[in-house]
Amino acid sequence: MALLLSACAGADPDPAKGGAAQPTAQPTSSPSPIPPPPPSPSPTASPTPTTAAEIAEAVNHWYVYGGETAMVSLIEEAVKAQAGRPRGELETVTVDFGGLMEALTTARVFRSLPDPKTGTAWAAAIEHLGEGARQVLDGLPKDRMILTPAETGEVLRGWDTYDEGLKSLKAAQARLDRTFGLKPSPDPWDAR
Repeated sequence: MALLLSACAGADPDPAKGGAAQPTAQPTSSPSPIPPPPPSPSPTASPTPTTAAEIAEAVNHWYVYGGETAMVSLIEEAVKAQAGRPRGELETVTVDFGGLMEALTTARVFRSLPDPKTGTAWAAAIEHLGEGARQVLDGLPKDRMILTPAETGEVLRGWDTYDEGLKSLKAAQARLDRTFGLKPSPDPWDAR
């Protein structure tokens, strides 16, 4: 609704005469050329799916609209990062978690997988892979090639945490396949 400010009828606009005009607001019925904006979306979250059919539909939606891409990227980068894992004592390796960290950032955007059991495994994978990579990097010396026993212990604990992340990631992907029939093709676990 538009408002029009106008002087009251019959009031003398000359202030010297003591009859100062007082603006008043009067509604007009002229149509506005600009339609009112649509109501903004409600800040409340969408209802949580509760039935098996609702959960399946929500999981499929999650998967189709980015979840599959996030999961495949995380699997591929997690497998690549394994190449930096030493297989024997005094083995020289290059540790590169750059791609993994980017994949984890994307995975965090898709963290809320609608199925509780699959979502728990997915969240654990994200948490453990990230924490394991941080532990490994924190344990590596910055200025020399040989690790102290304490650094070696930190790196090994990091790889153990990383392994837990891989197990959770495999469990999440297996549950998506087994329970919802969602399986990426080709299999991202295959070494490239």
